[in-house]
Amino acid sequence: MARVSALTRAASTYPTGFWVLWWGTLLNRLGEFVVPLLGFYLTAQAHLSVTQVSVILAMLGLGRFVSEGLSGPLTDRRGPAFTMILALSGGAVMILALSVAQGFWWTAAGVLGFSLLSALYKPAASTAVAELTQGAQRTRAYNLLYWAINVGAATAPVLGGWLAGRSMRLLFWLDAATMAAYALLLALLYPRTARPARNAAAHARPLLPRDLLLWQFCLASLLFGLTYQSYKVLAVVFAQQGFSAVQYGQVLAVNGALVVLLGLPLGHLIARSGHPRWQALGAALLGAGFLGHAVAHTLWAHMLAVVVWTAGEIIAYGISKTIISELGPPAQRGTYIGLVGSMAGLATLLAPLLGGALLQALGAGGMWVVIAGLAFMAALLLLALEGRVQGRLLQRGQEAGQEALT
Repeated sequence: MARVSALTRAASTYPTGFWVLWWGTLLNRLGEFVVPLLGFYLTAQAHLSVTQVSVILAMLGLGRFVSEGLSGPLTDRRGPAFTMILALSGGAVMILALSVAQGFWWTAAGVLGFSLLSALYKPAASTAVAELTQGAQRTRAYNLLYWAINVGAATAPVLGGWLAGRSMRLLFWLDAATMAAYALLLALLYPRTARPARNAAAHARPLLPRDLLLWQFCLASLLFGLTYQSYKVLAVVFAQQGFSAVQYGQVLAVNGALVVLLGLPLGHLIARSGHPRWQALGAALLGAGFLGHAVAHTLWAHMLAVVVWTAGEIIAYGISKTIISELGPPAQRGTYIGLVGSMAGLATLLAPLLGGALLQALGAGGMWVVIAGLAFMAALLLLALEGRVQGRLLQRGQEAGQEALT
């Protein structure tokens, strides 16, 4: 009974809307079969060339770059629930369309359309968490959601691989079904709140905020993302070093396992202080981990490198979400979150191209040194911005307190 009471108290710490997001996210991620297995499907089932597959996979990054930047203003205007439902229902339709797409051009168009619609979700979900929580609770909430995402990310490829042995078409239908189910869950259970009326000054605001601190933060996020997304080049390096696909899977499994095991305790520890310096530490650890790949020639050495950069990923995730959710005025919260999110999309698009070019020009060791350097640059930039970020967060807190009093 005591254990049940403790669970009940923990659940009541967060509002109902957050748990709708959490359970919906877990459901959706457990059913995310298509994207992790898309390269395999396009090669083995659609019989497309390596170049064609590369272009199609790049559409995922392009769509995310465009869509996350647009999602923010849409969320500010129509609310997180509207944007999330649009993203999930539209993504479900595009997944079904992809299941019957034939040839390179139709498939590329389908993947781009899917990415443009489904990527609207992330800034809206981050905005929803910011609207539902505050203070240290907000960082913990982001980490709880991050944990659910990674439980799904660790499970879905394994389950998808098993299902693919029975029917590849089934993967598309089940993926679409979980997205539609999450959209229905939001439509039925997510609490609706009235959006504040937009006055003339709000309508006059430019689509892209003229906020130097925001754009400097975006640059740091892009540098961080370019390093993190370069893990995709690790498969090529593994092949060059004579490792098997099974060994590559084992190394990447370390990342998922650590996030599931350490994501919540580390995230809750960071939430106690909420200091922006945690993000700089996360970027530095990310760089140190990728630098480790430059000198790694055994499976265990690569695993150790993954352990280090995974720690950086975990440390940076929740605190960065909290910072960006509080950096701008509440009326533009979605816009700020979306612009930073679009940097992750741009990194998704550019990192494999940059990694491939560096690998050819410098070899694996030189490539990892340059890529790690990008993360170290992000850490230095975040340290340089620390004072201004703290000042801005304090200002937003005072503004929120004044609004509460009035």
